[in-house]
Amino acid sequence: SVRPEADPRHGRWAFGLTATAFVWALALVAGAFFVPVYSGVESGSAAGVVSTTSTLVGVNGLGVLLPVALPALLVALVWLALHRKCSRGSSRSGQVAWTLIVLLGTFSVLAMFSIGLFVLPTVLLLAGAATLTPGRPT
Repeated sequence: SVRPEADPRHGRWAFGLTATAFVWALALVAGAFFVPVYSGVESGSAAGVVSTTSTLVGVNGLGVLLPVALPALLVALVWLALHRKCSRGSSRSGQVAWTLIVLLGTFSVLAMFSIGLFVLPTVLLLAGAATLTPGRPT
């Protein structure tokens, strides 16, 4: 019988989940530039009342990209750790991956009132990938 962790489909699913988490994390960075998250109203004597919207970068400047890009960096590091676990059978790499996933989950909880809710899908996708990533066959 085939061990469940040795099923090659698990590796493909793990890769797909990790890739999806990375794309999601990159979309958060793009969203900081293009998705209007702030709205307001301006009044002037000539134009009357005008509704306005602005992006995260538009209101907070480029410095906001540090916390917004952190999930993408952590996803890339998890991806490398899971690849090492799968290709070399490194149990330490699996532990590193889980540590980074917990760190990203903590970040998501701490940032829940800003971007944390949008980071949560990456945490869930990576947890699924880490669970499915096979070790090197013996």
